[in-house]
Amino acid sequence: MEVIVVVLMSIGLVLAPVIGFFYPSWRQMQGKDLSQKQLYGIRALGIGVLLLMYILSQIIKILFDT
Repeated sequence: MEVIVVVLMSIGLVLAPVIGFFYPSWRQMQGKDLSQKQLYGIRALGIGVLLLMYILSQIIKILFDT
């Protein structure tokens, strides 16, 4: 089960900066500027993905350690 937890956290650690930093920069390079609200929402989504992966890993750990 530790392998699944490590994989989930690795995915979260990779996706958080990709969503929060690189996606808005990529949109700006394409000429599609984001408003402040959209930028904050996308950055919050990046943090939310990491938190979701942490929560899922803890649930998996609790369920399968018994």
